[in-house]
Amino acid sequence: MSAKEEFLAGMEYLSVITSKIFLYPFLARSKTKLLCYHLICFLIIFASFQQFVFLCVSKLNSFLDIVNIAPNIGVCAMSVTKYIKVNSNKELYNQIFVHFRTDMWDIVSEKCPENLKILKRYQEIINFITIWFVYYVVPLILIVTSFPILIMYYDNMVLGKELEHRYPFEAWYPFDKVKWYYAAYAWESFITGLVVCIYTFSDLINVSYIAYICLELKLLGTHLKELIGAEDIKQLKRSQNATAIHYKIRQKLRGIIIKHSFIANISSQLDIVFGDIMLVNYTFGSVFICLTAFTFTVTNELYSTLRCFFFLISLVISMLNQCIIGQCVSDHSEQLAKALYDSKWTYGDRQTRQLVLMLIMRMQKPFQLTAKGYIAMNLDTFTTVSCIVVYKKSYGLRISISGLHNSINKCIK
Repeated sequence: MSAKEEFLAGMEYLSVITSKIFLYPFLARSKTKLLCYHLICFLIIFASFQQFVFLCVSKLNSFLDIVNIAPNIGVCAMSVTKYIKVNSNKELYNQIFVHFRTDMWDIVSEKCPENLKILKRYQEIINFITIWFVYYVVPLILIVTSFPILIMYYDNMVLGKELEHRYPFEAWYPFDKVKWYYAAYAWESFITGLVVCIYTFSDLINVSYIAYICLELKLLGTHLKELIGAEDIKQLKRSQNATAIHYKIRQKLRGIIIKHSFIANISSQLDIVFGDIMLVNYTFGSVFICLTAFTFTVTNELYSTLRCFFFLISLVISMLNQCIIGQCVSDHSEQLAKALYDSKWTYGDRQTRQLVLMLIMRMQKPFQLTAKGYIAMNLDTFTTVSCIVVYKKSYGLRISISGLHNSINKCIK
């Protein structure tokens, strides 16, 4: 299998996964798939409503009860936001998918070892990302859905404690959920699995697209470095075929500019699409990371401790994912600018130098992904959130949070 065929096979696998959550094909989907898409949106929103009603009508005994419910609502909100965003921007997602499947290959030479090396390396990265997301989902769903009932029976049968019914999440029902425990548990397990799949596979689509963009930026960088070859420089110094060589250089540079303009355009549009997703993810994620980290340190119950720990790890991974893709696209756009500076463009004629200056102006500001323009999603942002969680455990800030905890408890009681 050639490098191109292997790459296209990877894209085909991504389309299969996207089809499983009823988003692919992005255009001209069947009525059945559209119905399933709307049904999934309804189910997640309905589950969020159940949790919100439970939060409003239940007599919560402590601040920790709120912490146990609120993050689940936030995850449902983030999941359905990502899902709806992909569907509402289906034209853009289809345009990008078609571009990388058909239009990118005029800058890939299968006779160039460096091009093949880059293509193979990035295909391995994309395959790893896909495998990670797919195989991360299965154990996560099994743990989240089986953990409450296993702990419930462990406490009752092994430790001899009074039977305390536990659920994947707390939700309101118009009937006695203790009497109908297994029905409620089955419903919540199904919704939990659905939310995890939608959340994870929506992320997979976005991460894969960013990886494709980084791949094309890397390929454009190799073309810029080879814009004026050593043989061209020799002939230009000897004034041999200067007109033909300058024309060839300008044509190559115009092709690169066209590709760069397209990548800049779709990156800008994806930044707008990701803006809502990243803002919701950053806002909810930062708050819930702090809340779950605090709860993890103060609770003494095994179930609550483990639940908060796993929730904390999942939120941190989700936040890290958003920051890594933002960092990658910024780094690759900066590397492309460096490749332009190293392209020996000074040997070009006046028209070539004008084109280079125009491209330099366009590359002044690197590509970036932001949370609606408020925060740049990169590793510096992730470090900031991590520092907040670490500083949370310091004495002074912990006192202030404990004071808030006590105040809320008094209000509840």
